[in-house]
Amino acid sequence: MTNFKILILILAIGLSSCADRKDKAELKEVESEKKVENEKYDRFWITNEHPDDIQEKVEVYVSKEKDTMFNQIKTLIDGQIDSTKSRFYELNLVKSEKPDTYSGIFKYYSDYDSNPKNVNKEKTLNLSIFQKSRDSSYYQTFESRESNEIEFELVNYESDQLVGIMSELRFIQFFDENGKDMLNVITTELAVDNKSKTHNIGIEIYELNKKR
Repeated sequence: MTNFKILILILAIGLSSCADRKDKAELKEVESEKKVENEKYDRFWITNEHPDDIQEKVEVYVSKEKDTMFNQIKTLIDGQIDSTKSRFYELNLVKSEKPDTYSGIFKYYSDYDSNPKNVNKEKTLNLSIFQKSRDSSYYQTFESRESNEIEFELVNYESDQLVGIMSELRFIQFFDENGKDMLNVITTELAVDNKSKTHNIGIEIYELNKKR
């Protein structure tokens, strides 16, 4: 009889433990679904076909209010990217040995690099990333000069989602009507994300949605 009671007790504890794990799993799934629902933008690419095997691929952000913002652009001729008419970035992100941290490389491709009047030594590239540690949230800016590449660290205790803004400052040389050597200041800003659904608050902070 005593052994039977012990068996019942073990089964009860086991079922309670399973139910607890199931409740936690369901709670995590609900929280994940809520997080996706709270993301403000859907992010995707559209392709425009043109004559002579020319394609124009445009990255689009569409808000819940159905507002549309264009971001990156790639022009392809016969399947090859035309660097003179393209403006886009590439991200490489890997888990770091540090807790809640990822090491990354950001590379920006600009149509202005093809301009022979581009003053490369005066070029500055910034990447501002929204960091989420376990006790605070903040923006951190990484910078490079005379380069299209930035090494950075992402801190996110929840996932590997990256949310940020790229800003590039460069100068293009030109001559005015009097033949005087001048510099044209050009600033380019792009939203930077690695997920198809995002709430990139930098879009509102930098007012990118009002500029495109």
